[in-house]
Amino acid sequence: MQKASTIYDVARLAGVSSATVSRVLNEPDKVSGDKRQKVMDAIAQLHFVPKADAVALARKTYRKIGVIAPFFTQPSFMERLRGVAEFLAEQHYELVIYSVDSVEDLNSYVATIVHTVRVDGLIFFCMQLEAQVLELLRKAPFPVCFVESDLDGFDCVNIHNLQGGQKAGEYLYSRGCRRPGFIGEKSGLAYAVGATEERFRGFNFFFANQGITIPDEHVWIGEFSDQQLDRGINGFLSQKELPDCVFCSSDLIAARFVHLAHEKGLSVPGDIKVLGFDNIDISGYIGLSTVSQNLELSGSAAAELVLARMMNPDRPVTNLNVPLEIIERETTR
Repeated sequence: MQKASTIYDVARLAGVSSATVSRVLNEPDKVSGDKRQKVMDAIAQLHFVPKADAVALARKTYRKIGVIAPFFTQPSFMERLRGVAEFLAEQHYELVIYSVDSVEDLNSYVATIVHTVRVDGLIFFCMQLEAQVLELLRKAPFPVCFVESDLDGFDCVNIHNLQGGQKAGEYLYSRGCRRPGFIGEKSGLAYAVGATEERFRGFNFFFANQGITIPDEHVWIGEFSDQQLDRGINGFLSQKELPDCVFCSSDLIAARFVHLAHEKGLSVPGDIKVLGFDNIDISGYIGLSTVSQNLELSGSAAAELVLARMMNPDRPVTNLNVPLEIIERETTR
């Protein structure tokens, strides 16, 4: 029987110290890219498993499910995460969260998790991954599920942002709107799904089919910080001729738009109808009409798919489409 590799074997093969190997395993963002890659290659070559993880492997399960997402601070992600957490709690699984700030962080987390097998399953929220990372995940010894990304060979919970934009346009058109506008957050992260752009494309497509062109001055897609957002919305609202409706790419942006419109003496929905996207909890409190993407449902569905594949690894790949629906409230009535 071959002797199990140790952290010292990994360090020797990678040409680094054992402390560096430990940092790669526990705090990969604190190790330079070249050294981190050498360690990960050595781990893969030696099939090294940390001692604590080997004990868990012997038990066949960690009872841990990991979630990787680009921005956990947004309410929409928190509500989706709540769906995952509530489902896992019932199954007595622990939730492990990995929040990434760069492509390097993302690739490092994935490589570390796959090579050291620290979770029983992995869920990605709203992520776009490089081809080599996807290939690594296809070989992972645990199930992987994507939410808001449709990828061959993986279980996926699909959110059709393009369709959501079309539904928004169709609804506002049915309310008599003929001068549409759009406000959204620029999807500036290379590793995040471009949800805003997809929602706008669907919205623009619907009105184009009605013979209505949305002028450039009635579209603002910019950085999502308090100052940038307020500056963008105030500039938008200072135009001589305003649209009769605005579709916002998220409820947070829509809520800010309504607040700033009121500050300028505009009536919502009298002067301008406002529709958000997500249906986060706060939208109900402030009477915001929105496109609901059933956030908690998408989270719990992803967790359920991961656990189902743990029970039956050979079952067919599943793609679930989350239903989108218009929730009508005071801002469009």
